[in-house]
Amino acid sequence: MSRSVQKPCGVFVTGTDTGVGKTVVTAAIATALKGHGVDAGIMKPIATGVTESQGSLSDPAWLRAVTGVTDPPDLIAPYRFGSPAAPLVAAAHAGQLIELSRILDAFQSLCARHDCVIVEGVGGVLVPLTADLFVTDMAKRLGLPALVVARATLGSINHTLLTLDCLRSRGVPVLGLVFNHPTPPPAEPDVTETVPTILRLSELRSLGELPYCAGLPAAWSQHQAQFAGRLNVEGLLETLGLYGVA
Repeated sequence: MSRSVQKPCGVFVTGTDTGVGKTVVTAAIATALKGHGVDAGIMKPIATGVTESQGSLSDPAWLRAVTGVTDPPDLIAPYRFGSPAAPLVAAAHAGQLIELSRILDAFQSLCARHDCVIVEGVGGVLVPLTADLFVTDMAKRLGLPALVVARATLGSINHTLLTLDCLRSRGVPVLGLVFNHPTPPPAEPDVTETVPTILRLSELRSLGELPYCAGLPAAWSQHQAQFAGRLNVEGLLETLGLYGVA
């Protein structure tokens, strides 16, 4: 039987593709909300390519460290796979099958511990979790609206509009967009008007634009305040209904 979480408070952070900066945006949102007195939890239900050797941290461990949450790792990331592949493939390599009920149980536990939970997806919206479930299904079952992380560069219009169309057609509401610069900017200034074009065509609001910062995620502490300042925290609080929580 299909189960869903009752009236959750939070947001599902997804993106146009892998490497767009979902993890950094998730950390930035959580820390910015905490700076406004909101007890924000974090969750990355499915993590692939997990290796914590030579001093490096996996995405869930890094999120836990930089946001200061103390929740058990198994609640933050119920599924952690070593293979750097799509969840469907990574789970098969590990001899496992991803079950949304396990993710929902962990999410409910986190909701009971925090004012809201920032959930980071895996890859893009149509990344397969099982033979018949996709990232969009996870967002819908969690009952969370999506926040889409998109590149603020040439070529992003198509990917972003396709992502938004997929979410909307599958019944996942979209709160807004955060634009990110995960790679160094081009030598010539961007005259393509990528961001305003996406906002105009999507009829969504921008909740922030994060600059390129070298050395992430290791250099997080050097850029944390800068990231928080680039987010529209007032817009996030309003959209998530978190005014008066603190």
